Amino acid sequence: MAVARIEPRSLPAVPTTSLLALAVVAVAPVGARLLEAQQPAGRAFAIDHAIDMVRVSGPKIAPDGSRVLFVKDELDWDENERNSRIWVVGADGDGARPFTSSTDDRSPEWSPRGRWVAFTRPNGEGDDRRRQLFLLPSDGGEAVQLTQHPTAVGRYQWADDGASIFFVAADSLPDDMEKERKNGDDAVFIDEGPNGQRRGSWNGVWKVDVDLATAPADAGRLTPEGRIVGAFAPSPDGNHLAYSYRTENRRNASHLSEIALLSVATGEEEQITDNDAPEAQLAWSPDGRAIAFGAPDLETWELDQGNLYVYHVPSGRTRHLLADFDADLRAYEWHPGGRAIDFTALDRTDAHLYRVNVRSGEIEQLTDEAGVAGAASWNATHDVAAFEHSSPTAPGDIWLADFRDGARTRLTEANPELAEVDLAEPMVLRWRSADGLEIEGLLYEPAERERPGAAVLQIHGGPAGVFTRGFNAGAQLLVAQGYAVLQPNVRGSSGYGDALLRGNMNDIGGGDYEDLMTGVDAIVERGVAHPDSLAVKGWSYGGILGGWTITRTDRFRAASLGAMVADWRSEFGSGFNFDVVRWYLGGDPWSNRDYWTERSAYTHLDRVTTPTILFHGTEDTTDTMEQSMNFFAGLRHLGVEARFVLFPREGHGIREPRHRRTLLGEELRWLHKYVKGMDEWEPPARPGADEEQEKKAAVS
Repeated sequence: MAVARIEPRSLPAVPTTSLLALAVVAVAPVGARLLEAQQPAGRAFAIDHAIDMVRVSGPKIAPDGSRVLFVKDELDWDENERNSRIWVVGADGDGARPFTSSTDDRSPEWSPRGRWVAFTRPNGEGDDRRRQLFLLPSDGGEAVQLTQHPTAVGRYQWADDGASIFFVAADSLPDDMEKERKNGDDAVFIDEGPNGQRRGSWNGVWKVDVDLATAPADAGRLTPEGRIVGAFAPSPDGNHLAYSYRTENRRNASHLSEIALLSVATGEEEQITDNDAPEAQLAWSPDGRAIAFGAPDLETWELDQGNLYVYHVPSGRTRHLLADFDADLRAYEWHPGGRAIDFTALDRTDAHLYRVNVRSGEIEQLTDEAGVAGAASWNATHDVAAFEHSSPTAPGDIWLADFRDGARTRLTEANPELAEVDLAEPMVLRWRSADGLEIEGLLYEPAERERPGAAVLQIHGGPAGVFTRGFNAGAQLLVAQGYAVLQPNVRGSSGYGDALLRGNMNDIGGGDYEDLMTGVDAIVERGVAHPDSLAVKGWSYGGILGGWTITRTDRFRAASLGAMVADWRSEFGSGFNFDVVRWYLGGDPWSNRDYWTERSAYTHLDRVTTPTILFHGTEDTTDTMEQSMNFFAGLRHLGVEARFVLFPREGHGIREPRHRRTLLGEELRWLHKYVKGMDEWEPPARPGADEEQEKKAAVS
């Protein structure tokens, strides 16, 4: 599908050049960038730069476009945590300040006319502490508690008239049942009722009036009991509620969700969908005659980047938008006139803002800056948007785009100290895989090193993940340590259309493995990587494919694998995901026994010679900890150099600051030892650590 572009008036479109060499297409880094700070020569990017980075996210622009709320997330090293706070900044980038006083405040939303800001804040003591809705005048003052719900308030949405707020909350247990549970009657019946792999709760949509004279007030329930609500959206007139729901919580049954249309006044419902596809992202058209929703398909659960559909309420007909659009839809919002929908989507390694005409299907690309744009928030007329943006040399900040004159305004500078740090700009590299399929990836190279040298093959998660031209602290850290980094978007990646996304169906470790190896061949042929100085790393699917890789080849001197699955059959129940059966292996361990066994790295562990370090969280239910433990035990049993670092309290990702610092340091230690022969290298001490220890000793 052809896409018309709306170019910023302040700068011309960013040019992209290409170079064909050695059967490899290398797209050079783009030149001038509108959303990128200039990086003077300075210090190398270090472990603590990655740990200390400030994150800004979730911009919410006022209806009149004058101010933007956002969340600022900062490190508290002493408490081993990160704290978030709601901030506000003017549309010109001036006057940035904390909007609320607490680091426990979350999810700010402007009222439709901009008079109030709603947010959630914990209230109560001990076991009765629950997150509730609060209101704060947009021009400042004291926050007022709006709800006193017996369970925590979750996602919420203002009614269009600003007179009420709809929210999701879990159902509470009767007092006698709650007392028995606290006394130890807390057995979990897996996959029964609201329980999935762990304990769950039914929930519902509630409505509370915005009446400060009676606040805090009780809310009224709208949806029936015995359901788990996903997405929801009140109609513009407030008379109806569209919502997606399930009547069970089995882990691999998301396709059993359906959309219902409920009358707020009578409670009567009609079901809009009745299929085997999961629906999400509901939004009413401004005139209340249509409901947009996202789903992979109207009938079944396809492996698909996601489609956008519009259900016409009066006729009951559903239209498919963006049918031929190869970019990966991320989020959307109706244009106030109802004739268009504004959305963000990932196109290969960049993400942009777009607008689609609902009637004609014509698409306009609204932004064209290199990097990743997302989380767009629009003013009332949709001619100004606040959004997150990052690029390889500019960590995420909040920007404002004015589409009336093409101006761009940077609203935050979250990490000014990185202006003095040398950061690498990756090259977009393309090569032909073993079967001729063109594969694209990002190549980071250290500046001013003699080529060829040490290189790390990094494999993304997913399988439907993707490497983008956003900021990648891990890659910058490796480059600063003298490694080139290749990040291939192998078959199975998002952002390249459904054909490539489905490229590793029933073929995990087949074509995707060849995509990796031909990519490594390409950077060796280009003189970037030395064939005797290679390492491989990955997390989740990256750990899975990385583990498989070292059973197929001995060309890597070191491997770093995180949150992996080594044996598909033993993972079937404990951490099993729907996509393995439906798409990536097919069948099950009994009907497709030989294939599930053959495509498990654990089956071929006796082929591994690569020194391997493994990382995993004890609470990971996506890929269970025992997978890494078994892989590690097998390597040790077979005499292969191996190390396993297990992180308490952590799930599928490692979040605690001290754990993250350990992970980065130990991974570098491993790579330096086995790729570069640096046996004595130690992770550097945290800056100021000696002074802190002296202060603590003096106090004690």
